[in-house]
Amino acid sequence: MMKVNILETDTGRILEDELRDWSQAALNQLDKAYGYKSFRPGQLEAVNTILNDRDLIAVMPTGSGKSVCYQLPALRDGSFTVVVSPLRALMRDQVQALQARGVPAALIDSGVSPKQRQSIYDMAHGGGLRILYVAPERLWTDDFLFFAQSTRIDLMAVDEAHCVLQWGNDFRSSYLRIGEFIAGLPSRPVVAAFTATATRSQVPEIAEKLGLDQPVRIGTGFDRPNIRFDALKLKPSARKRFILDWVDGHEGSGIIYCNTIKDCDSWAERLAKHGVDAAAFYAPLADRDKARIQDGFLAGSPRVICATTAFGMGVDKPDVRWVVNNGPCESLEAFYQEAGRAGRDGRPARSVVLWTDSDFINWRYRLQDHAGGALDDPELKERAERAALGRLDAMQRYCEADECLRRVLLDYFGEDQDRKHCDNCGNCTYVADCDVDPQELRRKSRSTRARRGGKTGKGRKTAKHAEGETEKEPQPYEPKPEDKAIVSFVTGRQKLIGRGFGDRKTIRSLQGGSGEDIDDQGLDQVDGYGELAGTDERTIKDRIAALVAAGILKRGVYHTLLDGKETES
Repeated sequence: MMKVNILETDTGRILEDELRDWSQAALNQLDKAYGYKSFRPGQLEAVNTILNDRDLIAVMPTGSGKSVCYQLPALRDGSFTVVVSPLRALMRDQVQALQARGVPAALIDSGVSPKQRQSIYDMAHGGGLRILYVAPERLWTDDFLFFAQSTRIDLMAVDEAHCVLQWGNDFRSSYLRIGEFIAGLPSRPVVAAFTATATRSQVPEIAEKLGLDQPVRIGTGFDRPNIRFDALKLKPSARKRFILDWVDGHEGSGIIYCNTIKDCDSWAERLAKHGVDAAAFYAPLADRDKARIQDGFLAGSPRVICATTAFGMGVDKPDVRWVVNNGPCESLEAFYQEAGRAGRDGRPARSVVLWTDSDFINWRYRLQDHAGGALDDPELKERAERAALGRLDAMQRYCEADECLRRVLLDYFGEDQDRKHCDNCGNCTYVADCDVDPQELRRKSRSTRARRGGKTGKGRKTAKHAEGETEKEPQPYEPKPEDKAIVSFVTGRQKLIGRGFGDRKTIRSLQGGSGEDIDDQGLDQVDGYGELAGTDERTIKDRIAALVAAGILKRGVYHTLLDGKETES
């Protein structure tokens, strides 16, 4: 037997139960259909739930393999599954992948003619179709209603289930009637709902609106430990130089998310002039252009996509190495979806959001004008607006946070964390490519490109090997008044807690700043704490660099500051 958690839909309580264990049969089918020897976290529990004819609600992060959870049970002989998804790209890609494995699968969207639709219906009626993908709006069309009333549906899988929340970030009114559609079927199927972004408090509401019957609740956790998170406060003018340098300095495919179509076009053009293989992507593009760009990106050209939120949902490219948000999203849900496009292969990946105060002012104006626009009830509309502004506040707290960024994200989604530091975000550890002084970014950008010989590509010169240039001799160390406090604090901190912090937290402590990292660990009692309260950040940073160059301090594995004679414990 397999132990599971049951969501009691009328009370929201979580109860324990046991289901028959179909693990061996599921593993055999996984190997046969996909060539995989093991499941990812949460997949086996989801498959086993469906094989036991129980409803399911699964909260699994982007890239966790949710599609396997409903595709594998759909492969049973004589079964028929309908997958409801708002993502045309996902439907198209998954149907093509299933067909390539020999699985009879189809999709119905606006590009399918009436004659083709009837052929698909006939195939399902004859038992020759295993999986049919449709958009939620399709359920209530006359021809599909007639088809559904005359066909036995064994499994109804609802992807992006959080779209059912009326005051949610991605609300779609067509989702509200999915429960009604299921209730009207002649034989009720098993219903499995999947989402990557629902908070713990939202799960019972999703289950209730979809009409789930005492569903098994699966939550694999939101953490994507292979993604490093950074948030940088930069004005738009400084972002231009930062992004150009970022694309120059980081290999592999990447996505630059923009908040307007105009910005997408501008960035694609700017990068192209810079010698980067880039393309713009947004909702109003013709379907053929979208398909061409998506297919090209999957194949490696273009290397960089400049996109609105229209890009990425359902596009299965596992080797996106970085995502840069040129401006904050309207919510942490939207941000985490976009950041989650990176590193789906499990290898190290990066997420960087660039923001400034005016970004949030602009978002507030937009949300006040448009939040809840699809609702007629004034009370619901007001609630939707309040919820939208609350989500924006959470996004702003993330950008402004001094604590671990990963912890801010996971706390928001209701996931308990044992550690205060993740050692893989901009507030826990230092990386040079995000050590940006907006006032000096122009100078740094020019010198960086000069060292690289101008453009990216093989065979470019570096400053060290450029013809006619010689390396500069290191400057001799000259002690300054600030050095004693810096060295005393770094060595004292290391003796106290056994490790170092990055420049940002070190400088904050030297200036007398507070916060849980300082107060909880007693760092305010270390020699040097607060002794540079009247010294500006740039001066302290320059002195840290000089001390590192002289070997008095050194960098740790994650670019933390350490005593030059000691190692981290």
